[in-house]
Amino acid sequence: MLWKDLFLQRYATLRDFYLTSFWETVPYPLMRQRPHPRVNSIAWNLWHIARAEDAAVNRFLFDQRQVLDDGNWMERMNLPWRHHGGGMTFAEVEELSQRIELDALRAYAQAVSARTLEAVERLSPEALAETLSEAQVRRVVVEEGLAHTDPEGYVANYTGWSKGKTLMNLALTHPYQHVGEMGVIATLLGISFD
Repeated sequence: MLWKDLFLQRYATLRDFYLTSFWETVPYPLMRQRPHPRVNSIAWNLWHIARAEDAAVNRFLFDQRQVLDDGNWMERMNLPWRHHGGGMTFAEVEELSQRIELDALRAYAQAVSARTLEAVERLSPEALAETLSEAQVRRVVVEEGLAHTDPEGYVANYTGWSKGKTLMNLALTHPYQHVGEMGVIATLLGISFD
C-alpha cells in the first residue's frame, strides 16, 4: 500500500465517520456545553482540529494561504482569533464555545478537509522528507499568530519536523486524539452513538 492510500483511508474514516457522527448526533446546544469546568467543549475541539490542520497543511506543507484567510471565515464563525487554541484558559474556551457560529464552523472544517485532500494529491514522496525550517515555523507561529501562548515553545517543537510527520501528526494523529476527548465529553453529556 502506498503512503497516500494509507493516509486517505484513515483520513476518510476520521472525516466521514467519526467527525460526521458528532455533527449529526450531538445537538448544537450540547456541542457548546462543558460537562466540567476543566473540560473543553465539543465545539472547541472541532474548531481546534480544523485550525491546526489548516495551518499545518497550508502553511507548513505548501506555504500557501490558509483556508481561514480565503472566505472571511473568522467573521463567519464569529471569532476574533487566528490561533489554534493551544494554551487557552478555560474562560477563553467557554467564550469560544458560546460565541462560535456552528454552521460556519462545520463549513470551515469541510473547506479545510477539501483543501487537505487536494494538497495530498499534489504531495510527492520526496516532499515528505523535507523539513520545516525555523524561519518558516516562526513566520507561521509567531508572525501570523498560530500560537496563542508560548510561541517559542511551538517554534522549538515544530522546527525540524519533516513534512510527512507534520501531515501525519496534525491531520491524523492529533484529530484522532481529540475524537477520543470528544467521545468522553459526549458520554458525560448523555449522548449515545448507537
